[in-house]
Amino acid sequence: MAEKNFRVEVINLKEVQDYIETMPEESFEPAKEEFQKAALSAANVVKQMKKMKVRTGALKKSIQQSVTGKDFDTLQASVYSAQGSGARQVVYAPIQEFGGTVKAKKAYKGVPGGPYLNIPVGVNLTPAGVMRKSAWTVFQEGGHIRGHAVFLGDDIMFALVKSVKLKPRLEMVRSAEDEIPTLLSNLADVIGAEG
Repeated sequence: MAEKNFRVEVINLKEVQDYIETMPEESFEPAKEEFQKAALSAANVVKQMKKMKVRTGALKKSIQQSVTGKDFDTLQASVYSAQGSGARQVVYAPIQEFGGTVKAKKAYKGVPGGPYLNIPVGVNLTPAGVMRKSAWTVFQEGGHIRGHAVFLGDDIMFALVKSVKLKPRLEMVRSAEDEIPTLLSNLADVIGAEG
């Protein structure tokens, strides 16, 4: 992916933009604090991952928020996926947000009908859904392909499939949008306090 971080921008929502245009410039710092509260709240909702089963926790740990800008024209609040300061995003964050199809590209090209994706199943999954053994490990231990599956002994370790369709479920955009009414109310309070 070309972008360094996968971001959801709160400020780009029209209701907030329209409201900010009415705010006096001396309200900027208190307004920026309200944006920080809204971004933090949205990020915390995303981290709950209500529609997702958390396996490794990498995606959850990657969810961050920021507020930037020196005036109302440049004020932006973001919720995004990144690992550490300046590191790359969890590459699967966008597909978890928007959904899509993951297609096999290279793996198992030599297998009739290949390439395939290998989906860990059965005894190869922990109760949390984390893969126990990689394909490399399975084959090193004597794994073999039968039909559309990889076996280790009599145990099926991976199902071989051409593609997997994922539904949108991270809900970064929705979490940001859900903060708008509260943000607008808090901005109205800021104007009242400044006025």
